[in-house]
Amino acid sequence: MINFSDLTFIFRFLPVFVIAFYLTPTKFKTWTLLVGSLVFYGVGDIRMLPVLLGAVVVNYLFSRAIRGATKKKLLLAFIVVIDALMLVEFKILGQMVDNSLMPLGISFFVFKMISFQADTYMEKITEDPPFADVAAYFCMFPQILSGPIMRFSDYDDNDLIGKDAYKPELKTILSNIEDGLKFFVLGLFMKVMIADHLSMLWNDIGTIGYESLSTPLAWIGAVTYSMQLYYDFWGYSLMAAGIGVMIGFPFVVNFDQPYRAKSVSDFYRRWHATLGSWFKDYIYIPMGGSKVKAPRIIFNLLVVWLITGFWHGITLNFILWGLILFVIIVSEKFIVFKLLPKWLGFIVGKLHVFVLIPLTWVIFAIPKMGMMEDYFCRLFPFFGEGIAVNGSDYIKKLGLYGGFLLLGLILLIPGVYGLFEKNRKKPVVTIILFVIFWICVYSLSNSAGNPFMYLRF
Repeated sequence: MINFSDLTFIFRFLPVFVIAFYLTPTKFKTWTLLVGSLVFYGVGDIRMLPVLLGAVVVNYLFSRAIRGATKKKLLLAFIVVIDALMLVEFKILGQMVDNSLMPLGISFFVFKMISFQADTYMEKITEDPPFADVAAYFCMFPQILSGPIMRFSDYDDNDLIGKDAYKPELKTILSNIEDGLKFFVLGLFMKVMIADHLSMLWNDIGTIGYESLSTPLAWIGAVTYSMQLYYDFWGYSLMAAGIGVMIGFPFVVNFDQPYRAKSVSDFYRRWHATLGSWFKDYIYIPMGGSKVKAPRIIFNLLVVWLITGFWHGITLNFILWGLILFVIIVSEKFIVFKLLPKWLGFIVGKLHVFVLIPLTWVIFAIPKMGMMEDYFCRLFPFFGEGIAVNGSDYIKKLGLYGGFLLLGLILLIPGVYGLFEKNRKKPVVTIILFVIFWICVYSLSNSAGNPFMYLRF
């Protein structure tokens, strides 16, 4: 499988594609993007390429039918059900039978397809886009594996493709590539130097056995997995957005400093923001959103978080994870920020972000209920189950991985990423990123590589 942190992708596929894209005559650039994306997908999962192509053709034909139909709602409902059933079927096959039966990126390209149909129905897509644009939007390789879930309107904002495309000057081309590369390199650093090293610590904790951990190491593990997932997916999102910027797309913000959030609901507006926005626009608001009475709001939130849990996986831990987040968010909405004094609500909300969020990630990470119970018994040892084999085990682990944990904690500070964004065009930042890039390459050349965590979803 080719992924963004693969040296083959970095030194072969990406530069060849970018050069080919800019050498292609303007009116054919869309086809270059589409063909390049299909090649990328085919190398990763050639057996499931026909599934993707079939879904693309069917959704394109239905979008045209919806645009010209008198019974638009019926057609919309039919194609949404077809897309949803396809996702559910492959989720079940992939997780209950064989993981190789689940097409790469199906959770993401199906959501793109559903949003495209809904936007066509609501006439947010004002013109009938040609097949090449629709297919390239569904399949574009920077997003097909793990998002972000870009809307078609954002795809259409690229001035280098489509009917209003223009031939860019060399200065514009180089500026796009340079800016995109900077986001790509920062994301690569987060993935390779933080997430991948923290994954080693999390694997070590699993090797020890959850029932045998000391309580300090159990809490370190909860923080470790939280940061591993964060930097793995934020890194991927920056790399994906950076590739998009290289070829003229607007930068897609998928993470907006979630750990500066004031509550769990705020956290998930900032974490995987394009997914949260998708759920809000296509499920929560159509059901009435927050403009209904309290019992219906609670029901709407329950539906959203049950679907969110199932979207990540069909095992019980994902459903439990979604339900727990639903309970926390409902309590925030109707108790914490409604009944408590403002200052106390602020403190409780922050505690939710920095204490409850890592605990929910433990549930997210451990699929077996018995193992999950063992882990929580070590987090809260007053339950009296299990015993630490080595009460000072955390000292050794901090000695090995403390530097990576510290680096992750530093990057959690909102102002650090803000400094990069503000100063990324300065020469000193370019030099730092150049050094960082070759450090990452050296690390990758000495390891087997670690696939992005969200590829499994």
